[in-house]
Amino acid sequence: MDTEDLKTRREALSDALSRTDALLDSFQDVLKQDFSGSGHERRDFTQTVERILPDAAPEVEETASQEPVHADERLLMTYQSLCSDAMGCTRCGLCRTRTNVVFGTGCKDRPVVMVIGEGPGENEDLQGVPFVGKAGQYLDRWLAAISLSRETNVYITNTVKCRPPQNRDPYPEEKDSCFAFLKRQIELVSPQAILCLGKPASTLMTGRPDASMGALRGKFFFYDGIPMMCTYHPAAVLRDLSLKRPVWDDLKKLARYLGLLPGGAS
Repeated sequence: MDTEDLKTRREALSDALSRTDALLDSFQDVLKQDFSGSGHERRDFTQTVERILPDAAPEVEETASQEPVHADERLLMTYQSLCSDAMGCTRCGLCRTRTNVVFGTGCKDRPVVMVIGEGPGENEDLQGVPFVGKAGQYLDRWLAAISLSRETNVYITNTVKCRPPQNRDPYPEEKDSCFAFLKRQIELVSPQAILCLGKPASTLMTGRPDASMGALRGKFFFYDGIPMMCTYHPAAVLRDLSLKRPVWDDLKKLARYLGLLPGGAS
């Protein structure tokens, strides 16, 4: 290797090392900023890379201006659009046996509690309103006992919006088909707390499909940051009055959490 070639290579190496050193300095400065907080959660370094290498073009630049693809357009709908979509929904087999879609009722603007049941029964299917039969009348007494009412500060809906035949529990695929409705309802209504009634609603909302109702009731869970209590369904209590005391204990616990004043057991 001649002297001139060696000199050129040394200069190139020196230049590369200088640029590497400058890059490491920038990298260190940015990381100090990005890790200045106390959290240790997994981070997205997309913006960090752009700050270190601002001239680097993203590999998918040709698609960057396209609209994002959403798994379900219902997750972006307004309340009225969501309700209208539900009225004509044919996403599962329950559409073939329903009389009416039972979407929801009550306070739609930041209610104190959002009640989530299993699915519409016969009376609900006929009237298109959730919890209007004997179980619904019993639920109204529960709510009144802790200063709540569907007329003023409660929103009521179900995991599925169409009646399962013979009032059976909704099948997993039926709950899956309807879940986008429920998820968006929760986002739009924005309740202060959620009360799940019965095992199908409780296991769905807690993400614990194999848990028993006894294991879920009386405890606080959180759904997207919203405190959530699970208890027995009013229809189950009407069949077995021994469940009345546990339900009242659950309601009192929810009332204390929300700062409500229980008016007496129902």
